[in-house]
Amino acid sequence: MMNTRPLIVLALLLCLSRLVANAQDDDSRRWAIDFRLSPVKPVVTLNETPDKYYDPLKAGGGPNFSAHIEYFIPQTGFSVVGGYDHEVMDFYSGDVSADLSQIMLGGRWYFLSKSCPLQPYLGVSTFWNVAGRKDAGTMSMSGMYGSYERKYSVSSPVLSVAPVVGLDIYLFSCVALEVDYGFRMAVDGHTSSQTTFGKDTTPYAMRSPMHRHALSVGLKVTFPFKFTNSDVTGLLDSLLTYLYLK
Repeated sequence: MMNTRPLIVLALLLCLSRLVANAQDDDSRRWAIDFRLSPVKPVVTLNETPDKYYDPLKAGGGPNFSAHIEYFIPQTGFSVVGGYDHEVMDFYSGDVSADLSQIMLGGRWYFLSKSCPLQPYLGVSTFWNVAGRKDAGTMSMSGMYGSYERKYSVSSPVLSVAPVVGLDIYLFSCVALEVDYGFRMAVDGHTSSQTTFGKDTTPYAMRSPMHRHALSVGLKVTFPFKFTNSDVTGLLDSLLTYLYLK
């Protein structure tokens, strides 16, 4: 069967680009693209493993990759954003994992003047999983810390919703460092496992609703792209300072 995920992403980006092309605004920021890395920390609601066993849960994931297009609504502090997010959630250092390919759609509110180099924002993001959702199996391991067998079941969420707070730090007029935190709440998702250790036949359970903390760091470029005199002066000052210190 043909993989339709790239076509979906392309169609989304083309639609957003068309919206941008039709926008009539002044010379301020009209739209932007960003690329990010996003480590995540899944929430675990139950972990019955006794301390006597060497069994680090180590729930995490990433750094995951994302790419977005953002359109700034003229004469307002609001924007709409959409793109693609690839996300992996790991449990037990990757013994159990979920791989999500997601279409992201959301909105943001920037509440400071556009002239400010620091642009904090509040927003909401939705993540629509277009990858496979179900996975289950059994795995076993034997090593210096003993042996274990683990049965697991993963049902990846079809949708996740996240309130977000972020900050764009403009290094130049049209280039910013972007830092973003969101708590992604999974809809109809869960991960569970049953683990037995060595000769101990007691099954120890782990469960997660697949809610997760996500911290994103990336680079944003806004358009129309312009490199101002102050950008040139600041860059020269930085280079001269560096050469002087050397």
